[in-house]
Amino acid sequence: MKSRFLFNHLDAHRQNFHTYPKSKLVLRDWLALDRTAAANRRVLYSFLRTMLDLAIAGLVLIHFFDYQIVIVLGAIFLLLSVIVGSFSYFRFLRVQSHYYKFLRESEAHFPPILARRDNRS
Repeated sequence: MKSRFLFNHLDAHRQNFHTYPKSKLVLRDWLALDRTAAANRRVLYSFLRTMLDLAIAGLVLIHFFDYQIVIVLGAIFLLLSVIVGSFSYFRFLRVQSHYYKFLRESEAHFPPILARRDNRS
């Protein structure tokens, strides 16, 4: 079996979505795309919260304890927080690039009901 990096199967599905005929999209598809963009932001925020929790835990362990093993554990938490933060930002940008690519490719088929209207005359 081929080993895969985390979430590669989702990226493959996103590539298939780009090949779907844009003229066959209905309002439900456009709304699902917007929900996906909102979910992408929520996932980024939850990853950033986790990163902040790990960083605070690492700093507390380093600052308040004098045992060598606890200080090493605090350094590991700090390193994990950097890894989690960079991974989350990479994933966010990757999903967002698919979202904007799809919007650029399908501008001609955007439903008029979703277009922003300026009510000022």
